[in-house]
Parts: sequence; C-alpha cells; structure tokens
Amino acid sequence: MAKASPVFSNFTAGELSPRLDGRTDLSKYFNGCKQLRNFVVHPHGGASRRPGTLFVREVKNSANNCRLIPFEFNVEQAYVLEFGDQYFRIHKDGGTVVSGGSPVEVVTPYAHTELADIKFTQSADVMYIVHPDHPVQKITRTSHTAWTITEVDFRRGPLQDPFLDGSTLTASGRTGSVTITASVNTFASTDVGRIIKLHDGFAKITAYSSATSVTATVRENEDQRTELMPAYTATTIAFAEGDPSATGLEHNDRITDSAASFIDEGFEVGMRITVSGSASNNKSGALIVSVTDDTILLAPSVDLADESAGSSVTIVGDLDADESYQLGAFSETTGYPAAVAFYEQRLVFANTLEQPQTIFFSQGGDFENFAPGTGAADALTYTIGSNQVNVIQYLSSGRSLIVGTSGGEFAVSASGTTEPISPTNAQIKRQSSYGSTSIQPVPVGNVTLFVQRAKRKVRELVYDFDSDSYYAPDLTLLSEHITESGIKEMAFQQEPDNVVWCVLENGKRVGMTYRREEQVIAWHEHTIGGTSTVDSTDYDYGFVESITSIPGDLDEDAVYLVVNRQVDGGTVRYVEYFSNFDFGDSIIDAHFLDSGLTYSGSATSSLSGLDHLEGETVSIIADGAAHADKVVSSGAVTLDRSATDVHIGLPFTSRLQTMRIDAGGTEGTSQGKTKRVRDVTLRLYRSVGAKVGPEEATLDIIPFRSSAAAMDAAVPLFTGDKDIEFDGDYDTDAFIVVEQSQPLPMTLLAIYPRLQTFDR
Repeated sequence: MAKASPVFSNFTAGELSPRLDGRTDLSKYFNGCKQLRNFVVHPHGGASRRPGTLFVREVKNSANNCRLIPFEFNVEQAYVLEFGDQYFRIHKDGGTVVSGGSPVEVVTPYAHTELADIKFTQSADVMYIVHPDHPVQKITRTSHTAWTITEVDFRRGPLQDPFLDGSTLTASGRTGSVTITASVNTFASTDVGRIIKLHDGFAKITAYSSATSVTATVRENEDQRTELMPAYTATTIAFAEGDPSATGLEHNDRITDSAASFIDEGFEVGMRITVSGSASNNKSGALIVSVTDDTILLAPSVDLADESAGSSVTIVGDLDADESYQLGAFSETTGYPAAVAFYEQRLVFANTLEQPQTIFFSQGGDFENFAPGTGAADALTYTIGSNQVNVIQYLSSGRSLIVGTSGGEFAVSASGTTEPISPTNAQIKRQSSYGSTSIQPVPVGNVTLFVQRAKRKVRELVYDFDSDSYYAPDLTLLSEHITESGIKEMAFQQEPDNVVWCVLENGKRVGMTYRREEQVIAWHEHTIGGTSTVDSTDYDYGFVESITSIPGDLDEDAVYLVVNRQVDGGTVRYVEYFSNFDFGDSIIDAHFLDSGLTYSGSATSSLSGLDHLEGETVSIIADGAAHADKVVSSGAVTLDRSATDVHIGLPFTSRLQTMRIDAGGTEGTSQGKTKRVRDVTLRLYRSVGAKVGPEEATLDIIPFRSSAAAMDAAVPLFTGDKDIEFDGDYDTDAFIVVEQSQPLPMTLLAIYPRLQTFDR
C-alpha cells in the first residue's frame, strides 16, 4: 500500500475526449478534465464558474428564429444587430436602441429561414451583407438611432467573361433609356437589375421583353460619361486628306480638333464613327485606327477632303451590333455572392451560382466600383483552377486573403511579397485540403479559425515562415466529443481570456480558451438555465440559437445570445448577454443566474418586472446572500426579507470532474489498481460555496459561513485553501468532482488529493 499526494495544478487541456481515458502518457492528460461544465478555463490554469446571463428583451416574434450580428464602428461604438424575419433591431450596453419609446427597427429582405446563410464585412459605419439569393445589401449607421439598409448599386461590374460565340447586342440609343436587342436568345426575366457592358459604356436592365430584347438605362462609364458611345459637337473640327498617290506617304486621312477634346470625349481605337454637319466630309462607319487628344486617324478606306474648322460638326460613335459585350456577374439569373471580405482596401466577393469558384475584387479604395483593367488599382476577377468544383464557402482577410472552399483552403496574394495585389500580379495557392463549411470563420491574432466541412472540427490556419505556406492543425483533436452534434456558429471573445464560443446544433454553447503562445487549447461545455422544446425534442436547458461578441466595458468583450426557452407554457426567444466575468472584489456585483435581472435601490421585499420568467422557479441572491427560491407570479416575487441589492434568474450548475488519478503505485502505474482518496485540499480564489466528492451523487458541502455569521448576511469572498475529508470508497478510478450549484462565484485554482494505492 502506497500513499501519494498528486496535484492537479491547472486545467489548461479542458475537457478531454473519453477516447483519452487511458492516455496517461500524454502530458495534457494531467491538465485535463473528464467533465468541465459551465466552467471557463483561464490561460493562467484555473477554472472559473461562467457568469450568468442578463435579460435584454424578447425578440420581435418568438415564433421565428433570429441571428445576432456584430456592428463595430470602433471599440466604444459597438452594437449587436438582431436579425429576424425581414427586420433587424439594435442592441447596445445591455439594452435595446429605441426612438420615440419604440425599438429602432429596419426592414430587410431576409426571411428568418435565410439568416444562417448571411455573411458580412464592415468598414467604419458601413456593413456589406451577402446572401446567395439576394442582391448585396449595405447597412449604414448615421447616428445612434438612424440606420438604413439599401441594395448596393455597383458601378461597372463585376462582369462575366465576354461572349465569344458570334452573338451580338445592339442598342437603340446611346443615352437614357434604351432598347437592347440580342441576335440570339440571351436574356431571362430574372435579368432585371443586371449590368451590361456594351460598346464603350454600361447599362442596367430595367425591364424584360423577350429572350432577345430588354430595356435598360445607360449608366456612367469609366470616364464618368453616361453614354454607350461618344457624341461630340464643336466648331473647332477640321478635316485633312491624306492621298498616297499625291504624296507618296502612308495614308493619313484625319480629323483634327484645335480644342484637343477627342480623348476626353471618349473616342477610342476600333470605334466606327459617323460625321455630320460637315460641308463635304459627312461619313458613316468610318473606322478609327489611331486617336490622340487633337487627331483622329481613319482607316485607309475612308477618303476625306480638306476642310477648315468653322462649321458645327458632330461626331458620334456608331451603335453597331457588338460581339464583345459582357453581362454582369451578379443577378437573379446568375446568383448573388455568398462570401465577402475586405482585403488591401478592396471589397471582395465570391461564389455565385454560375461562378462558385470565382473571386471578384473591387477597385482599390473604391469599394463599389468593379471596372476591370490592368492598372494597379483596377478591379480584377480570379477563378480558382482545380480538377474539381470547389465551392467557395468564406473569405477571411489576414496576411493573405484566405479562401475556404468545400474541397480545400487557398491563399490569395500578390506574387511579390511586399506588393499590393493587382490585376497583373495576383496568385492563388492551395494551402490544405480539409475543406470548409460555410460558417463564417474567426480571425484570432494572425491566424484564422475555421470549421471543417463536416462541422465537427475547428482548424487553425497558421502561416509558417520556414515553408512559406499555411498549415491547419485540428484544435478539437483531444476533445472531439464536445462538438459531436455539429457547430452552427462561432464568435470570438478577446477579453478577458481569449475564448472562442461555438453554438452547437443541439443548442449547447461550448467554449475554447485559446492561447496558442501559452499552448492553451481548452474546451469547455455550457448549458443555459431553463428548459426548451425544439423540433419536438425536449431539452433540460435553454437552447442557444445564436451568439456574437462585441467590445464592451471594463476591459471585457460583451457576449450576446439568443436563447429559446419554454416559459409559461409557450416558446419564447430572448436576447441576453453575459454578466462580467471579472466582477471585482464585492460579492454584491457577482451575477450567476441566467436570463436574470438586477435590482439596486432602497430596501424592498417586493420585486416586479419579471414577466419574461412568468411561472418559472427562480433563484435569488439578496444583498450577496442566497435566498430561498421563488415562483414568479404575475411578473413578481415577494422576498422573505427586505434587500437593497438583488439578483433574480434561472439557476445552473457548474461541475468539474478530474481524470483518473495516476499516482502512488509502487509497481508502476496506479491505473486499474484499487485506491482511496481520503481527503482533498481545494485552492480557491474569490469563491463562496462549493461541493466536493467522488461522484455527482456523493458530494459534501464545503462550509464557508462561520457559525457566528448571520444567515441572511453575505459571506465574504474566500481566497485560500479548503481542506475536506473525502467521502470516497475503494475503487480503481479515484475521480474528484467539484460542483457549485448555488448562484455564487467559484474559481478553482488547483486540487491536492491525498490517497492510498493498493498494488496487486
């Protein structure tokens, strides 16, 4: 029989997979837990009970699901947008933004069934939103209560490749509303709103007549001229004959302009022009072979006569049947982009129905201008070339533009490491072949965390300088059971402890404390107080449907949730947010109840305003001390004693269970050998209340209140060691379970058991 005093000095491996129960050869085994529920692991090593949630308000319509999206102008001006069925509302600082006593509400095109497919990116007070079934939208905030959402009116693109089948388009006019006629069936009724690049200009389809005819409005071209072909009238135009037989020179019949306006007016090589108003040089179909500011040189087949300037001459570009036309890439016909990001001062879209592997970059610094070209700031379009169709699922901006596809992960960058991306130097390289789901990734520092295609693994895309490429290790490898039901949504809370929060398909919320530099990757599972029924399945916890994080006060990011519950016999959906993780030195400020409200004021025993918890049994902390549970009736409860500071809400239990102890065996390992833990020391920090024992059904209460203290007085926060006799039996496991079910704080820094092991 050997005695031992092992130590559980930290919990930085989080909750470990049951598949690791025998891996005592792993160092992380001794830093992990068999169960870690409603605890958050700190990078320092300890684990704290997660804070409760505070009630904000019920969503507009609890019959429909909602999604939360962060809107961050800066760290002081950050909002949470509640997207529901064709609307969004705005929440900030634990409340809802109102105007005239009513919530500020904006109409959107998105049905509640479409919310999961929304992706977004933001620049200052403007957010761009994409959905594969809707035109790109732009949310603009001009004041705290002034919000709009409008369809983005893109300029000059993005465009599909030119048609090379010999078909043509012909416009009935060069400006205003025109009829565009196709030589073959080209158009569909779903093309309304689609851009056409035709001749030297652009038009937007406003009405569909047939597969060969549409009505369109001419739009501004690259030269800021609203015309399909140039038209110029002046009295400064002269004509010169260039006759090879008389001069022996190469043909050079030309038109000159002493005002030097030809290029400004938009004339280009390859255009055919019509001249009118001339005394002897009225022509049609003349081909331009060279153009400068003051001279147009025509093809040899054109014969001009010498003519001085003076007459009012008009030169227009001919509206011939055009074979080099292009149609817009975004439309109801082709589909709208499903991914969006900013990268190097460009707005970037990707994945339409017809071009699922194509990426569209705006012009540099001009986010809604997609005019193509070869200049450094011109827009560009890039299609991933591979041996299979890899649908682009997301875009994420970092050192490179990360492109997650269904078949692998790619990085887009300039070919020169110090150059910005441009139409002439863009390159894309495959980095890994795991495949991604469409869940919006989370950038953390200089890495991108994304969800693999099956929605169960979170991978970390990390750049390696030695290989000049990215690699993507699996962050769920040691805790794969945590995300077994599938990940639905992710959010990153940077302060105070770098936690990546995930909403699962089963309505649970899981967190991963992530500090790569300290080698901390710790998963922990959380259930929200209450009960719920979703799709005819009953749950003994509140069903979390959405989560997001924004910068908050007290150096903490604010984490908001949408929680689905059964309350008073019906389904409700509430917007809630986490109380402070670091509540300070006073137990009065500690909030460990869900969907809770707080009262602070003159002493009272009657509290109302609890309609959102009607009929629920609620737990209460009054002036820092536990109070008997009450049932909410008519939105109110009556306390057994008057109090000035009260927290009321739904209770939850926090539980930590160690891995099997491996210590004390004189003949090698103690695994599989009979052992008994006789007592335990818990090292605590700012804690009140706890239970400890070998299993959930056999837990002893740890005393924190002295016999001299009044029962209705707050117990001071305790920091130090608590020695407890352990009610354990002889077994081969020697688990230690620590639990807190009271709505009070607890931080566990370390566990020091003392045990005996019996070698066989």
